Amino acid sequence: MVAWLILALLSCYVRLYPLRSHMWDDAREQATMMVIYNIKQTLLKEIMDEAPTMPPALANHLAEEKLNETMHSQNQKVLAAIDRVTLSLAQQPGAPPEKIYLLESDPYDFYNLTENIVNTGRMAKVIKGSKYFNPLMVAPFGYWQPFTLHPYWGFVIYKFLQLFDPNISLMSAVAYTPLFTYLFILAAFLWVCRILNFSVVASFVGALFLVMAPINLKRGALGWYRTDPYNILFPLLLLGCLFLALRPASKKEGYIWSVIFGVVLSIYALFWQGWGFSFFIGMACGLCVAAYNFFIKKDRPHARQNLLFLGLFTGTTLLLVSMCFSVHDFFILFKEGFGELMKFTHRGLDLWPNQFMTVGELKRTTLPSITTSAGGAVLMLLAFGGWCYSLRMSLQAFRQPKAIDTLILTVFLVVTMALSFIGERFILFATIPLSILAAAAVNRFVSLRVGPLLAGLPLAGLLIALVLFNASRDIRTILTPIFNSTWDEALTKIKTDTPSDSVINTWWAPGHFIKGVAHRSVPFDGASLDQSAVGFWMANMFLSQDEGQARGILRMLNSSGNKPAEYLVQCGLKLSDATTLLLAIASETKAQAAETLKGIISDEQIRTLLSMTHDKIPHSYVLVYTELVDDNLMLAFNGHWNIKKIEEINANPELLKDVPNRNSHEFIDFLWNTMGGPPRYSDALGLLGQNNNQLVFRENLTVDLSTMDAHIQSAQYGEGEPLSVFYLKDNKIVEHVNPEGSLNYSVLLYQEDGQYVARLMDHSLANSLIMKLYYFDGAGLKYFKPLVLSHDITGRTRIKVFKVIYN
Repeated sequence: MVAWLILALLSCYVRLYPLRSHMWDDAREQATMMVIYNIKQTLLKEIMDEAPTMPPALANHLAEEKLNETMHSQNQKVLAAIDRVTLSLAQQPGAPPEKIYLLESDPYDFYNLTENIVNTGRMAKVIKGSKYFNPLMVAPFGYWQPFTLHPYWGFVIYKFLQLFDPNISLMSAVAYTPLFTYLFILAAFLWVCRILNFSVVASFVGALFLVMAPINLKRGALGWYRTDPYNILFPLLLLGCLFLALRPASKKEGYIWSVIFGVVLSIYALFWQGWGFSFFIGMACGLCVAAYNFFIKKDRPHARQNLLFLGLFTGTTLLLVSMCFSVHDFFILFKEGFGELMKFTHRGLDLWPNQFMTVGELKRTTLPSITTSAGGAVLMLLAFGGWCYSLRMSLQAFRQPKAIDTLILTVFLVVTMALSFIGERFILFATIPLSILAAAAVNRFVSLRVGPLLAGLPLAGLLIALVLFNASRDIRTILTPIFNSTWDEALTKIKTDTPSDSVINTWWAPGHFIKGVAHRSVPFDGASLDQSAVGFWMANMFLSQDEGQARGILRMLNSSGNKPAEYLVQCGLKLSDATTLLLAIASETKAQAAETLKGIISDEQIRTLLSMTHDKIPHSYVLVYTELVDDNLMLAFNGHWNIKKIEEINANPELLKDVPNRNSHEFIDFLWNTMGGPPRYSDALGLLGQNNNQLVFRENLTVDLSTMDAHIQSAQYGEGEPLSVFYLKDNKIVEHVNPEGSLNYSVLLYQEDGQYVARLMDHSLANSLIMKLYYFDGAGLKYFKPLVLSHDITGRTRIKVFKVIYN
């Protein structure tokens, strides 16, 4: 109990870092600006002291470069300074109250469901079997999602915290959910260690490794209102049940723990849709232990008992999951799991762009990154040592329970480590066997004696100190808060100033923000990435060279989704021809579109198609934000997706043989080659100086304001005249074409906080709708009018929302 209490206090203290550091407060932004400004001024003074005659603009440029180097090389010192200044500002008289938001995007999806529970008593109006219907997803249709008890657990936390603070907001309350869940995780880990007969010290160290692993800190800190902690809690409970059910014991005890395993697995199914992963691990462990007892121990009665375990837990799980959902749903869940697996194993190419390829946590990892995320080299070495020691003891006494425990842990370790190489989020599962094996190693050397003294205790103390030091360091850098007061204000403005049936069109990443805070529907979000066609149309809208075409795409997408493309395919067109045709008629009136379609499909089919593309007038809005513009590579990846080329490859077995493995870097290069390569897009080129009408930027770029001619002499971007310059003139976006342009890219010239800034990019990107909306606020556009133009005090978060004009 004492060990659990100490571990609970340490876990909560570290996980409360966002609150202790005022991560979401405006004071944090102010402190960041102050610290960066002071560092830059110090560097600037050093530069001017060394070269007093240096032009101020050049000195400022060099100071910025040194600032970037300092921010990278002394990151921990800079963050510590920001923490100190933030605390000072937050404690000043009259400082606003502490703000608590949620980390990243997905928690807002569950927040929205919890809010439904508070308001209506149900997470959704319609729940059928293992699915609930969310009307705000995949606009305009809504979307069926897997049922989960997670929002109800958040609601329980909310009601509990209201006992101490009746005025606590729902968002602040559910932010604490992972901290409460980790209290149960610690109890479960200590229980497993007790089953394995580990000492209190070894159990304490192992538990500390588990809860302080960087990936578990990131996915279990204050504000991380996602289902990740359950993927530690339930596998731990299931692992303990496996040890007790598969060891040599009385039949009654083995059967009881088999049933308990099935009960825990069924509860797990109510929290996370990937529970089948643990089902198959249980099956694998049962079969391996049965084979061990049958072939090695020659203990056939025990082997039969192990096989009966499989039947008992399978039957219990089938019964309970069927009671919660239905027998049909039980098998549907497995079918869906195998369907997802097939997406990673089939050789054919997807006709629509695969959105999952852009999700960082689902990308392949390496052993160094797994090691870092799981807890570092010390943990890996301890775990390896613990496994070797357990294996050695098992081989010496292979008829003892320890041999079965080692076999179960080995199966769990191999499976979870293999999955960790597939995607970052699976590393979380691997921290369970790694921490248990590390505890096994500590359990061994703690018991070593030098005379009357336990020689391993000082080493255990050093490990505890090391883990805590690393955790206090890691928590500062691994959390990446996205939502802040700027997002809050922008989404509140959307909620109050748009019709309730409005569709907010943006990339998938902020979709949960929009649903959770603005209560408006979105075409796709992080929970509907299988809607690949939406990504194609959304990217084409943002990259459109014609605002009329962009408006037409939105009218189609917000009225009928991808049904027009599906309908044209049903009419006999190839998908590539269907998308080309829809892009062509998007900018046309209904009469013009009907004329374009004549001779391609019948008159009746034309009327049906145009009823989906031109008849309805939805309430459409477009949202652009800094990260979307900076990461425009994913827009190009989706918008330039070469459907025609992929159709040709899929139809030709010889061409299919040359397609690289889907999980390789060569596969990404192959896809880019089918599209003509990635777009070019430079960093912001700051202004170094101005001589009359001549602007001088970094990379030796000059722009003459009187003629708008540009010239560059850069090792990175070449020497010569860019193709054209896009700039704002008389509140209209104008392109000045350089008659002597020798470089095949354009300059985007805009002002930020009253200062000229330039960027170099492909001409088509510079002329795209997204650049006109973000850098020029849609000035002069006919069909896109600003609703929200917000930014934080640092300028790092800029959010702009535009109303789409159809009439």
